[in-house]
Amino acid sequence: MKKAILMLVAASAIIVGTTSCKKERMPKEAITQTETVNMNADESYTFTLPKNLRNDPYEITHEASHFSLSEVTTNASGDMVYKYTPANGYVGTDEVTLSNDQEREEHKGHPAGPSQGGHHKGNCEGGEEDHYIITIKFTVQRQQAVEHN
Repeated sequence: MKKAILMLVAASAIIVGTTSCKKERMPKEAITQTETVNMNADESYTFTLPKNLRNDPYEITHEASHFSLSEVTTNASGDMVYKYTPANGYVGTDEVTLSNDQEREEHKGHPAGPSQGGHHKGNCEGGEEDHYIITIKFTVQRQQAVEHN
């Protein structure tokens, strides 16, 4: 009888231990950030992306419309950066959105559930990860002529 109770307690502990990491949790609210950039038509722009616990890569979730270069890469210091160069001769506005949680972005607006992206990566890896959504709004203008007196 004692063995049966001991086995039941051990089995219960194993079940609880293995399912606690798989339990669905509501992800933290996304950290949204908007940058406004005024630049000349012949310039390039580089933005250092915020660091996150697991160093999750950033992806472009809404691509700029008028670019010759729009990419997420790593700089010499190992920081993730976004680089943008407007299309040759383009003057006007442009916008790009970046995120470090593509799965969550794909399910934005859907109820969280087992197949809807409610599980946030890393629940058993030492805490929740910060999810960033960064929008960069560009105003590209012709380079102003310098007046000489």
